[in-house]
Amino acid sequence: MEGLVLRPAKDYRVVLLGSVAVGKTALATQFACGRFPERCEPSVEELFSKVIEVNRAPALLEIVDTVGAEHLVTLKDLYIRNSDGFVVLYSVCNEASFQAVRPLRERMGRLRGSRAVPLVLVGTKVDLDAERQVLTAQGRALAREWRCPFLEITAKSKMMVDRVFTQVVREMEALAPPGQEAPRIPANAPETWPAERFIG
Repeated sequence: MEGLVLRPAKDYRVVLLGSVAVGKTALATQFACGRFPERCEPSVEELFSKVIEVNRAPALLEIVDTVGAEHLVTLKDLYIRNSDGFVVLYSVCNEASFQAVRPLRERMGRLRGSRAVPLVLVGTKVDLDAERQVLTAQGRALAREWRCPFLEITAKSKMMVDRVFTQVVREMEALAPPGQEAPRIPANAPETWPAERFIG
């Protein structure tokens, strides 16, 4: 019917996780609003939403940007327990932010228990290559260890940003097909991360 807008059959909550100033807000703003924020004010959380098409099917994404929530452990744990998918970010210009993602991933596994952890590992700020502290090979090796997709991006590129969220939807669908329960195996078991879903 002309003028009728159909609600997407699928909706997902995706949480952005990572250290302060790795580009979580820039990623979410570029994805949902189509612009790169020149300045980001810290807050407890920001919510964004957007409908995208993956595999010819519309999906509504609710994006939770955990800006400023790094010190609110209980709140971040709630996000991890109750969300469908995750984008784990570090800045390629900040070695400490890269080192911080490993304990974060371990915490995700503990909090999720037997449920799968659909995630994409993302290195940000590749446009600042002269300031790079983390090699592409390091990010790729960690993603291979986790059996998850890996991307390096700049949030200034909408094409790169869109690819992140398309990939996380594919991860969620692969690990928890619609109408089925998530795999009842440990979240960090190798079987949970098929090698063919590795990118990069």
